[in-house]
Amino acid sequence: MPATDTITLLGAVTYTGLLVWVSITLVMTVVYCIEVLAAVFLPKRQIQCSEERAPMVVLIPAHNEEAGLAETLKASQKGLYPFDRILVVADNCTDNTASVARRNGAEVIERNDPDHRGKGFALDFGVRQLEQNPPGCVVILDADCVPEASALDRIRRVAGHLGRPVQARYLMSQSEDTIAQKVSVFTFRLKNWIRLLGVCNLHGPSLLTGSGMAFPWNVLAKADLAHGHLVEDMKLGLDLASQGTPPIFCDEAIILSPLPHSVEGATTQRSRWVRGHLSLMGVALSRLPKHLAQGRWSAAGLAASVLVPPLTILIFLQGAAVLSALILTALLKLPLLPLGIAFGTLLAFLVATLPAWWVYGRDVIPARNLFGLVAHVVVRIVKFPTAVFRPKRAGWARTERDADSSEN
Repeated sequence: MPATDTITLLGAVTYTGLLVWVSITLVMTVVYCIEVLAAVFLPKRQIQCSEERAPMVVLIPAHNEEAGLAETLKASQKGLYPFDRILVVADNCTDNTASVARRNGAEVIERNDPDHRGKGFALDFGVRQLEQNPPGCVVILDADCVPEASALDRIRRVAGHLGRPVQARYLMSQSEDTIAQKVSVFTFRLKNWIRLLGVCNLHGPSLLTGSGMAFPWNVLAKADLAHGHLVEDMKLGLDLASQGTPPIFCDEAIILSPLPHSVEGATTQRSRWVRGHLSLMGVALSRLPKHLAQGRWSAAGLAASVLVPPLTILIFLQGAAVLSALILTALLKLPLLPLGIAFGTLLAFLVATLPAWWVYGRDVIPARNLFGLVAHVVVRIVKFPTAVFRPKRAGWARTERDADSSEN
């Protein structure tokens, strides 16, 4: 083959590959932008709830949570009625989690199974226990979360009215006044509040985010919980949408959890979420064509949301697309289309994110901190491969926090 033909073929292959890459990044970013801009500019959707209250069980899976469990239980009890219960599953614990739970008024079941460790197995164990006397509604709450006074009752009544799972607004709170924690709080808001609110305003389904989730008993009893997936909540949301009961977002119910104090704890938490999300993207991608072909728009919309990667990776992909398009276009004299798509994708991301920060993030990251924000994001992008691909630990992936709470 003549050298000129080889160069032409190389250019054509490179151009096609580059065009595919920037197009994939564009699609991910378009989904993100639609969700974010819908939260900022569309009227807030009002979610109806029932005036009747089905008996509720607050199910709390806990692994070595003696330090903060008492605060969670006391806050949860404020929203309960006499016919409601709290059930703590003390899963493979080596501390005083069970005794702390009992002292603070919760029912406790203890589980010891070293071969099947993790939140999903603990939840399944709790649900199987409830089969003996099933409640009308089950609310799943993490052991380090503090619900606002009316939050649990609100999502119970929405679930009862709609007969669907309900996700509360589950956010992180700062434990230190650092730029790293400010960035974490805002990115968590983007993921667990702003994007979910936007989809809700579009009358779409909600991802499940791990805590503050209410389920009608007949929905949860049939769910596949007994597995060790790193983001079992997101997988559960996809499964339920595929089965015809897509979750819905309730912005009026607020659940808070503190960020880890230590850098190591924050890195472990973030890398766990990222790894789990990436592993679930393949599941969502495999289901999306089938949902579209069958006209199951709620399930398809939820799968599309999962295909938007975590923010650090999305920004990394956008930056890499711009850089590679610049270099390859200059070296091989390629057409400008991929470069234009790459720059347009990055611009669209900024156009969507800035209004979201203005409306939902200025209280966390004031304008004077924006330069620090950019620098911190760059550092995260540089470090993310080593953080994400560190060796995985089987079973419970508990976030270590400072043990500064009393057991009570």
